[in-house]
Amino acid sequence: MSEFFTDNLIWVILYPLWIFLLIGTARLFAIRMSKKLLTLITLAGSGLGIIFSCGALINTFLYGGKEFVFTFIKIQNFLLQLGVNIDKLSAVYMLLLFTISFIIQLYASSYMSREPKYYRFFGYLNLFNFAMCFLLTSPNLFQIYAGWELVGLVSYLLIGFQYVNPVKSKAAVKTFIINRIGDTALLAGILCLIYIMWTYSVPGVVTLDFSDFNIISSIVYAHTNNFTFFILCLLLFTGAMVKSAQFPFHTWLQDAMNAPTPVSALIHSATMVAAGVFLTIKLLPLFTLSREILLFIVILGMFTALFCSLCAICQNNVKSVLAYSTSANLGLMLAAVGCGNIDLAVIYLIVHGFIKAALFLSYGMTNNEYAEDKSITLPPSFIIASFALAGLAFAGLNCKELFFETFKQNTFLRIEFLLAAFMCAVYIFRLCCKYPLATGQRPHIREQISVWLLLLIITAGTFAVSGSQLGVPFWTAFAGAITAVIISIKAKDCNEGAVTKICGGGFFIDRFYTKYIYSLYGKLADTANMIDSYISNNKLLLYLSKKAVAIAEFIEKYIFEAPVKLCVICTKFASRELEHAQTKNVQTYIAYGALIAGIIFTAILLTYTFVINNLGGIG
Repeated sequence: MSEFFTDNLIWVILYPLWIFLLIGTARLFAIRMSKKLLTLITLAGSGLGIIFSCGALINTFLYGGKEFVFTFIKIQNFLLQLGVNIDKLSAVYMLLLFTISFIIQLYASSYMSREPKYYRFFGYLNLFNFAMCFLLTSPNLFQIYAGWELVGLVSYLLIGFQYVNPVKSKAAVKTFIINRIGDTALLAGILCLIYIMWTYSVPGVVTLDFSDFNIISSIVYAHTNNFTFFILCLLLFTGAMVKSAQFPFHTWLQDAMNAPTPVSALIHSATMVAAGVFLTIKLLPLFTLSREILLFIVILGMFTALFCSLCAICQNNVKSVLAYSTSANLGLMLAAVGCGNIDLAVIYLIVHGFIKAALFLSYGMTNNEYAEDKSITLPPSFIIASFALAGLAFAGLNCKELFFETFKQNTFLRIEFLLAAFMCAVYIFRLCCKYPLATGQRPHIREQISVWLLLLIITAGTFAVSGSQLGVPFWTAFAGAITAVIISIKAKDCNEGAVTKICGGGFFIDRFYTKYIYSLYGKLADTANMIDSYISNNKLLLYLSKKAVAIAEFIEKYIFEAPVKLCVICTKFASRELEHAQTKNVQTYIAYGALIAGIIFTAILLTYTFVINNLGGIG
């Protein structure tokens, strides 16, 4: 009974997949399911996930992790296993996933109630939960990659949910294309690891299991030079870098804002984008052997935090500001991982997830995509969550203090962090000053419950996250908030000046991707379509087969049938001549016989002479 939750967590992981298949089967056979029933069983799945993940987390602290695996492929000494690996990190991530998913699903049951594709939307939400759990509980790199691809596919389906809109459809494709860069790099890194392990590992079973990852890292490091090892680590980290929307691949998160608000909240609130941080932590035994890759992670994380914060300041769209904010804060998490403070990275991942979910859902309460009124207003809950994101209150304040303490060994990092914290307060409070406070609007009760439940969790997190109060980060964020108020008084929009246009346009990186990467992918797709049309769809094969039939007809007509017809003609001609030869005159018959006998005798004589002269006689 002590490990009941750990032993049965696999059934809770499979439950969302079962709901997805149930919805798909019902729609296939035109069975109409009640929306209330669908919402109820979906919420039940996330609720069970919260309970069992919490129980599994407690069990991992008391009794350690647990693994359930089975052999999927075995080739000589190469072993590929699938299963469930439950440790502290995966249990924490799943608890975060199911908690936020439960709240977002409750919110979406009201927000998406007017959506004709309501069933399909909830099917995708359940499939997303399964894909994330499949990734988070992976016992090895092979399963992580499979889950990685599945998460990318479901995210594409969610972002392009309203695919009839060409803008949203194009945004989903751009998101999918950019993520393919990271997926390809991750696959290349995994294949390199397999090759090195296959070639240099001691006799035994070759795997990439995380339970043996310290040994695997030592073998790889021992049989590669510094440059090769750095490139290998960089390939693996590129997958995490793209998934967590780090510079220069942060633009896909802007395109993801075209998705419905619940999807935006789900992607940003430490679920899909958190996979990059999760993978980086899992691969730390390998990364710690290279000082260069750790330094690269820290530099990239801090640069992304500063770059995206600067871009966010010059944005006027609420979702765009929140998207840049997500990339910036994920950069801080990766910088903390590079500095070796994994606990802080995980804690801030959780805190940021709830804060960002609260911001998105608050924005959606008064700015529903399905409502006729398109004027933008912000509810009080958005203002409250903004204080937490800026680091002026609640758990956000404590986390910023912990970051400042983590970077104490490097003054330059501290300055960069304070600058990022200052800009964070500027861009989030500029939104609060730019748009009016919502008055007279009464969102649905389920939407209100969802948002205030998130705010309650953020408030409770203040006591769970220990940190000093009112330190340098607080006053830095306070100065940023004052600056935002001053900026908002002078100008409501950031549309003037070359600098603001460049920053607001994200330094035109997205234009570069659209002009070159997206268009190149489109040309490749057109080429593949042409090949598919003219080869796979039998147009070329049909043309060739017609030519082959024509050639066969020619051969049959002029090679096989022609001699037969010639024989027939000759036979008919001989028959007519013989018929004329029948004169009923005995003397004529004797003459014909003598002529034939002469011809035969001449032929025999000539043959005999040829044999004597050329073959030396008979016998």
